[in-house]
Amino acid sequence: MKRKMLSRMMAVSMAAIMTVGMAGCGDNSGDEQNPGGGGEQNPGGGGEQNPGGGGDEQNPGGGEDEGYATVRIDPTTGEKFDLGGMEIIIADWWSPEVPDAPTTDFGEAQLEYREWLQETYNFKMVQKTYAGWGWGEGSIGEAFVNAATSGTDENIIWILTNSAATASDVSQGLMYDIKKLDGDVVDLSAKKWTQNGELDSWALNGGYYGFYAGPSEPRGALYFNKTVLKDANIDPESIYDMQANGTWTWDAWVDIMKQVQRDTDSDGQLDVYGCVQNNGGMIYHCVRSNGGALVSRDASGKFILTANSDAVKDGLHFAIDTVTNNYFLNYSNPDGSNWDEYKELFMNGKAAFMFDDAYCAYDNGWLSTDERNVDFGWVMFPKGPNATDYVTNKSNNVTCLPSSYSDEKARLLMFAYDVWTDDVPGYPNYYGLKDQLYGGMRDTRSVDETIEMMTTRGVDDLHAIVPGFEVNNGFLWSLGKDADVDAILEAKMAEWQSAVDELNASMGF
Repeated sequence: MKRKMLSRMMAVSMAAIMTVGMAGCGDNSGDEQNPGGGGEQNPGGGGEQNPGGGGDEQNPGGGEDEGYATVRIDPTTGEKFDLGGMEIIIADWWSPEVPDAPTTDFGEAQLEYREWLQETYNFKMVQKTYAGWGWGEGSIGEAFVNAATSGTDENIIWILTNSAATASDVSQGLMYDIKKLDGDVVDLSAKKWTQNGELDSWALNGGYYGFYAGPSEPRGALYFNKTVLKDANIDPESIYDMQANGTWTWDAWVDIMKQVQRDTDSDGQLDVYGCVQNNGGMIYHCVRSNGGALVSRDASGKFILTANSDAVKDGLHFAIDTVTNNYFLNYSNPDGSNWDEYKELFMNGKAAFMFDDAYCAYDNGWLSTDERNVDFGWVMFPKGPNATDYVTNKSNNVTCLPSSYSDEKARLLMFAYDVWTDDVPGYPNYYGLKDQLYGGMRDTRSVDETIEMMTTRGVDDLHAIVPGFEVNNGFLWSLGKDADVDAILEAKMAEWQSAVDELNASMGF
């Protein structure tokens, strides 16, 4: 094993290293279908899951110091964990067969540390593309079902989309309950497992069937074109200031859009608008930002249709009656063929705000690589009157094991994943995704303030995991300019209630 980075780590204070415990960290994918969006199936792409560590020490069973980190002891043997040369795959649909060489000090330290982990515990681990996106033929979802129903000799940790098909797999008994391993090889109360909310999302039938390590990947929020704002005599920094002091609200957003909209060539037509959006995304975020949700859960875990709540209705009316009817630059063809024209409109200064996801501004994202080099900022979506804080959509790609694995196999795989995704010594609480964002964003406040908030303020779109719960066609995609919000919502209620009832029945409620 190379020792260059090991020597560098040893120069770090031993006290800091000793408190890290077992470590090793991953990277976020940013890859999913983007329900309600109309965007790519592999947004952001290119990264491993969970960039940055779990942010706390994990060492169930205790251990002994080997100078680099605390070595974990297997409570069943009383000896150092030995995985017997297991070759493990973290299966996804975006990672290269051979990982890219690290380009940062953190990346080098992570690579060096993972080599140490593999030598120490006698295993090999690689994250790579195993199948295609989704649940159709040739997909990662199909491959998982095959593994869970027929068994496999491969040692695979699966990354799947946060979708209704995944929930169906749980109801059919195809996913392993990792709660059985809590306190043995993994401490599921540790911050890295709880901070993203994924255990709670997949806490079904008394077990934990999906998990995720580290902070949630930042998702939907607002980009703002700083040049457009300055042309309207608005200081772009004032938006960050409002976010920081809690006054960034729907009303504040509307006030800015009013000032921005103008006819620049005196032809009687607006040339600059308040906002554009990735199709459907802004509309549903008005619901989230007002504390609303189409589907919720009660204390027992039962799914409840809450689409008829005041928080949902008020959010939808704000999205259509206020924003879309007055400040949104409508552009879509009826067939949706130009769904991504919003990108050009924003980059060409036709709108001050654009709703989209953070991955657009990763250092390889379309915003950061555009040759026009537009000066933009990034702020959380303003909060509605029913909300207490800013939120974003939590949309992590769920990690799981198939129920066909023996308890011992699941135990060893979960141990390996636990150490693989913990902090790298010398980099406590390091969130590696920020490296990509610093390289793609145009200012530091977007990362230090907005991204920092977003990693802990994700909310579930539970409707996305309800089989048969169609939210795009007939709903979000019908909520255009001058739409009758109440009629469109009411038309979906019976269909949605039936879908929720069926899921509850499959879960034994």
